[in-house]
Amino acid sequence: MADTPKQSTSGTSGARTGLGIVFLTIFIDLVGFSIIFPLFPAMLDYYLAQDGDGMLASLLSSIPNKPLVGGLDVRTVLFGGILGSLYSLLQFIFAPIWGGLSDRIGRRKVLKYTVAATALGYAVWIFSSNFWLLAASRIIAGVASGNIAVATASVADLTTRENRSKGMAIVGIAFGLGFVVGPAIGGISSAWSANWSGFGLNPFSFPAIISFSLALINLVQIQGRFKETLPRLSDQAGNTPPRETSRYPVFSLLHVGTRPVMLVCLLHLIFFTVFSGMEFTLTFLAKERLGFTAEYNGYMFIVIGITMILVQGILVRRLAKPVGEKNLTLVGIIFAMAAFWLLATAPAAEVDAFFSGAFFQSQFLVGLVCMSFAIGLVSPCISALVSLHSPPDQQGRNLGLLRSAGALARVVGPILAASLYFAKSAGLAYQAGAFILLLPFVLTLFVKSPEQKN
Repeated sequence: MADTPKQSTSGTSGARTGLGIVFLTIFIDLVGFSIIFPLFPAMLDYYLAQDGDGMLASLLSSIPNKPLVGGLDVRTVLFGGILGSLYSLLQFIFAPIWGGLSDRIGRRKVLKYTVAATALGYAVWIFSSNFWLLAASRIIAGVASGNIAVATASVADLTTRENRSKGMAIVGIAFGLGFVVGPAIGGISSAWSANWSGFGLNPFSFPAIISFSLALINLVQIQGRFKETLPRLSDQAGNTPPRETSRYPVFSLLHVGTRPVMLVCLLHLIFFTVFSGMEFTLTFLAKERLGFTAEYNGYMFIVIGITMILVQGILVRRLAKPVGEKNLTLVGIIFAMAAFWLLATAPAAEVDAFFSGAFFQSQFLVGLVCMSFAIGLVSPCISALVSLHSPPDQQGRNLGLLRSAGALARVVGPILAASLYFAKSAGLAYQAGAFILLLPFVLTLFVKSPEQKN
């Protein structure tokens, strides 16, 4: 009789290896998502120049011109918001599909397919001499990025209910580290790759090469070291019939099985709609208020990411059991509302003044730290709440729906925030975000605290 795998093996060598590879997978996905943030203003200018009087120029010229604000052409904010939503739209569509598929054929197979596709997307970006090749690379990577749901389900497979929040904190740390490294690579390396055109590349090929290399390393690790984590497949019984699934998992967002999962998915959708709008427009706000270049934007994201890692690696892991995921989520939303208000009202300053002795007294910096605390608390706790309210055979599906809700938020959020930023002002866009966050705060109050014991 085959031994049934135990989820309590989270401390074994095999489980630690599995968690490490899951960490790397999520980290690389977040690098791919966020690496482009600090490059957007320069990237749009570059491809517009390459396009000449082509289709890209025609699209941009259709947007009404407005006076420069702090040296920023705010049309690039609106157009960049549309481009930034492309990646997330595809993640929204494919996250529940990959998650549901992994419940049937296993996590390992799906991760192999999607990580290989991620590497392909980065390879296309390396040689994207025009805007449409860049768009194609984002499409490929966006389809593959739905594997975050599969990776998160693997964490649920490898942890007990009692330790689920600690496992999800690992997911959160991967998010935070990817959020550090991605923009840092994009921003800081922008100065290194400016003269690569002589090699048939473009000024943004260097960060793409780094991301491609990371994806290849991840694929090798999955192939050689990652063991199947889905219990009914890893026990080698092989006789369990496939679980019946809906015809198209995206529509399951409207038919979530349990009320707690539905509420968490809804608050996740609203929270990350607001947060992703801020996340995308932040580099434009930094340019407008502080005169930041792509390089300084990279440094800014390092500050954000390090704070997120500390919050998720220390606070969440230590406080999840005594305080509870629900209460930590409420605290995180309060930090988010404070962050939006501080950033909305932060005064303008020159770069040199911002990095002088007054740096640690900066309202802008306090807003960044509050924002980092918010996402550091909310993201892993929401994942843990969905996982703890889901039966074992629906971990992949429900976590896929959660990631799909988050991806939908990242489709809508940048467009809404960029539109309000363009039509009115950054201050109004951020103040509106602070008020909208009252909705997920109220929804969290109605979420039942789950049992953490087996």
